[in-house]
Amino acid sequence: MPAIRMTAQMFQLLPGFLLAAWTTALPVIAQEQPELIVQVDRQQIYLGESIVYNVTVNHVENPSAPTLQGFDEYHVESVGQQSLNSQQVTIINGRRSEIIRRGMLFQYRLTPRSAGEMTIPSPTATIDGEVIKGRSIPISVVAPDEQDTVILEVSTDRTTVFPLQTFTVTLKLLVRELPGDLSSRSPLSVQAEQPVHLTAPWLDDESLPANIGPLQSWRAILEPLASGSGRGRSDGLQINEIGSQSAFSFFGGNRKAVFLPPSHTTVRQVDDGTDAGYREYTLQRSFESQTPGNYTLPACNIKGTFATGFAGRNLDGTQIYAVSDPVAVTVKSVPTEGRPPTYIGGIGKFEISSDIAPRSAAVGDPITLSVTVFGNGTVKDLRAPDIGIINGVADQFRVYEATEETVSNGKTFTWSLRPLLDSVTEFPAIPMSYFDVEQETYVSTQSAAVPLTINEASQLDTSDIVSSPDSQSSDSVNSLELNDAGLFANHSDLKTLRGSSIHIGSWLPKWAAMIIGYLLISISVRWRQRINADPSISRKRTALRRAHNALSSALTDTDSGVSVLPDSLSRIVAGLIADFTNHTQVGITSSDAEALLTHIGVQSDLRHRVVAFMTECDAARYGAIQEDCSSLASECRDLLNELNRELTRQC
Repeated sequence: MPAIRMTAQMFQLLPGFLLAAWTTALPVIAQEQPELIVQVDRQQIYLGESIVYNVTVNHVENPSAPTLQGFDEYHVESVGQQSLNSQQVTIINGRRSEIIRRGMLFQYRLTPRSAGEMTIPSPTATIDGEVIKGRSIPISVVAPDEQDTVILEVSTDRTTVFPLQTFTVTLKLLVRELPGDLSSRSPLSVQAEQPVHLTAPWLDDESLPANIGPLQSWRAILEPLASGSGRGRSDGLQINEIGSQSAFSFFGGNRKAVFLPPSHTTVRQVDDGTDAGYREYTLQRSFESQTPGNYTLPACNIKGTFATGFAGRNLDGTQIYAVSDPVAVTVKSVPTEGRPPTYIGGIGKFEISSDIAPRSAAVGDPITLSVTVFGNGTVKDLRAPDIGIINGVADQFRVYEATEETVSNGKTFTWSLRPLLDSVTEFPAIPMSYFDVEQETYVSTQSAAVPLTINEASQLDTSDIVSSPDSQSSDSVNSLELNDAGLFANHSDLKTLRGSSIHIGSWLPKWAAMIIGYLLISISVRWRQRINADPSISRKRTALRRAHNALSSALTDTDSGVSVLPDSLSRIVAGLIADFTNHTQVGITSSDAEALLTHIGVQSDLRHRVVAFMTECDAARYGAIQEDCSSLASECRDLLNELNRELTRQC
C-alpha cells in the first residue's frame, strides 16, 4: 500500500512537473528558431566609401547564402563566409543571458551608387520551405562638395583585356599649391594634427574583386614611399589605415604609417577659367585575371584638411572630401574566329614535348606515350591534344584513353598504345595551339617525332602449347587433357579423388573471432559517431592541425615573396584558443585570450607568454617600419605546441 500511495502522489505532482519543464524549455525552443541577424560597421559614410554588411543565418546547419533583393542602389561584393559555432554566457546583476551562434556568417561590402538618405533592404533566406527576413537598416550617404582644391582621378591603360593580359591602374592626386610664398612647399606638409587619409581599395588585396590578381604586393609599392610618423607635422598621406602600434601606444602614443608618392608640379584650368598650379602625386599597380568577366575596381576617396589661404599670418585650412570614379575592366574570352582545331585551351606561351617508353617493342605490345605541355599561362584549362587526328596514328596504333597530371607550369598527358604494324618507324609529331595574349593571336607548334623500332610478333607452334620441351616420353604425350565431360571423363582411378567432408569444429573459432571483431568495430564506429556529432569536441581534436596548416600556409606565402603578416600569427594563436574554448575566433584580443586562459586554469607563465606574443605581433603589424617576422613565426610554432598540450590537459 505505501508504494501505491507514493505512485498516487507522483501522479498528483506530474502536471506541475510538466508545466515547469515546458516553461523552462520555451526560451530554448524560441532561441533555436532560425533567424537572420544583420549588422553594419557604420551608418554614415561619404559617397564612394563602402559599408561592411554582415548577415548571420543563425540556428541553421550548413545554410545557403541569403538572397539580397532590391539592392540595385548598391554595388554588392561578397567578401566571404565563416562557419559559426559558439556559445557565450554573461551574468549581469545576477541575471544570466546566453547568446548562441550556430550557423553561417556571410559578409559583403556595399558601396552606394548615389548620395542621400538611403535604406539597406531586408535580406531573406528560405529555411525548410519557410522564408525568413532580416531587418532593414537606414544609412546616410554624404556627397562631396564642389571644389577645385583637391582632384582625385583613377584610370586604367586598358579597359578590355584577354586573360593573363596585364592592365595598369593609375591614381593621380592633384592638390592645389600653397598660397603666397609657401607655393614651393608640399601641400601635404602643413597638416597640423593628422595627415590626409587616402582610401585606395585596389591597394588592399582583400578589397580586390574575385579573380583579379595583382602583379606586385602592396608592400612593394608603398614601403619605398614611407615618409614618417603620423603625429605632428609630416609630409605625406595615410593610406588604407596602414600602420602599426608601437610599444609606446600603451601610454597613449599611436604611430601610423605615412607615405609620400612621387610628385611633380603641373598647371590646370580651374572652375573660374584661370590657370592654377597643382602638385600631382601618382600611384600605380598592375593586375591580371585568368577568368573572363566584367570587373569593377571600387572608387578611391580622400579626406582631410587642406590649406586654402591665410587667416592673418597663419594658413587657413578647409576640410575636403573628394572621390574618384570606379574603374571598370572587361576580361574577354579568347576569340572563336580563327581558332585552330589543335587548340588545347592554353592562354599564354607554351611548349610541347613527347616521349615513348619503351622505344623498341613487338606488334601488339603495350607502350606508353607521354606528352608534356609547359610554359607561362593558364594551366588549369589545358586539355590533352587530340592525337587521333594526326595522319597515320589511327592506322598504325591502337590508342587508349589518356590520363593527365599537373606538373610545374604545365600538364603531362599519358596514353597507352599498341602498335599494329611492324613497319612503324616513329610516332609522328604532335601539333598543338595556344592563344598568345601579347600577340593577341593563336600560335601553333608541335613536338618532335619519336623514333620507334617495332618487330613482328612471335608465334608459338601448337606442340609448344600442348607439351613442354621435357615431355618427350610416350607416357607424357597426353598429359594435357580436355576435361569438358565431367570428372570421370578423364579420371578412372578413385585414388585421384580427395576427401570432401566438412569439419565444423575447425570453423567455430574463426566464426567467433569474426563475430567479436564485428561487435568491436560497431562499438568503435558508434563511439566515433558520437564524438564527431559534437562540434566542440571536433574543434578541439583538429585545433592544432588547423593552426599548423595556417602557419605553413603563411610560411609558403613567404617563400613566394609575400611576407608573413604578424597579425596573422596572432590570429593563429587566437584561433587555437577559440577552438578549445568553443568561442568565435573573430575579435579575440590579447586581453580576451588572457581571460579565457585564466578561466580554464592555464598556468600563469604560459598565459603571460601568450599575451606577450600577441602584443608583440600587434606592435609589429605592417607599416613604415620593415619587420623580420621569421623569429615570430618560429616562436608561434613553439607556442602552439606548448599551448595545445596545456589546453588538452585542462579541457
